[in-house]
Amino acid sequence: MPHRFPFLFIDEAQVLNDSVHAVYKIKGDENFLKGHFKDNPVFPASIMIEALGQLGVLFLVASQSNQIIEPVDPNSIYFTSCDGIKCFRVCKPGDTLQLTVHLKRIRKPLAVFEGKISVNDVKTAKAESITLLFDSKH
Repeated sequence: MPHRFPFLFIDEAQVLNDSVHAVYKIKGDENFLKGHFKDNPVFPASIMIEALGQLGVLFLVASQSNQIIEPVDPNSIYFTSCDGIKCFRVCKPGDTLQLTVHLKRIRKPLAVFEGKISVNDVKTAKAESITLLFDSKH
């Protein structure tokens, strides 16, 4: 994973053949919470979608999927688009996000995933598609 603290939103993950499942606990000390919002910290929906994108990156670099023909260069992966984003609840410090992405398709140089997030099995957010651009290691 090219992502590192303070911009890594995965605490633990499990990579499967066509999906990645992960958790991220909102600790409350994330720097952006100081201004989102004063005295009422709310985890930004845009960062929830970023976390789903990070799961897509993890899939590309760690999956044993037969759809990945050549090893992917982790430094070549970029978030290009997302569609069908819906948020259903506010997330706050102390919440543990349960994140999942499923591979929809890979057509090099693009990989498309669908994702969802829940907290305590309550639907929190979803993305119908998250598209990542990537290249193979040379």
